[in-house]
Amino acid sequence: MNSETGNLLLDNLPQNAFRQLTPYLENVSMRIRETICEPGAFQDYAYFPTTSMLSSIIILRNGTTVEAATIGNEGMGGVGLLIKQRASPYRVIQQVDGETLRMSADRFEMLLDEIGPLREMIQRYTFTLLQQTGQNAACNLHHQVEARMCRWLLQTSDRAGRHDFKITQEFLSEMLGVSRQSINVTAKSLQEAGLINYRRGHVIIEDRPRLEDSACECYTVFNDAYERYMNFPIEKPTA
Repeated sequence: MNSETGNLLLDNLPQNAFRQLTPYLENVSMRIRETICEPGAFQDYAYFPTTSMLSSIIILRNGTTVEAATIGNEGMGGVGLLIKQRASPYRVIQQVDGETLRMSADRFEMLLDEIGPLREMIQRYTFTLLQQTGQNAACNLHHQVEARMCRWLLQTSDRAGRHDFKITQEFLSEMLGVSRQSINVTAKSLQEAGLINYRRGHVIIEDRPRLEDSACECYTVFNDAYERYMNFPIEKPTA
């Protein structure tokens, strides 16, 4: 383990590999809904979120959007660089305010060729990202809105490393691919049950154990798969 950066991929690299990366990492602040790239656009950076979170979004021809995957402190944005593919298939946006470490795509591709442990780490993480995308597809098709919202809130909390964050009903409806009315009804139900506090676009998780009980199986399935493939667990916020 390295000195803690807040990103699990970086923190679990061997010391020698990590030291080769540090001169090229830049810490930047990201704002909610900031666009990282559009579908087909080239990515200039590899991103390693620490307290921020990215969403990879599919956009249909009719304008409908749905989230394909989330990327937070457990991973990185720009895994296509592993195969020197810079064009993103998704719109990638900032999901919550926070910090991220980034590195130029040119430098990252070079270091992937030079540092074996880094390449192996990103290969294993890419497999978890594929698993998450498939799990999300099944989740969107078969699970109820309330269970999906609970799963989404828990994943966001884990990846941002905190229990409270800004999120609007409009944004949640885009991420889950449902109407704002459905989001409003579901958020109200969760608040009345004491699981969350939701006011003016700000969510606070009040009862995490019960929120986990109310979430669909996909939350546990993905966390278990991540730990199995990466050999270290996703960390849950403690305060």
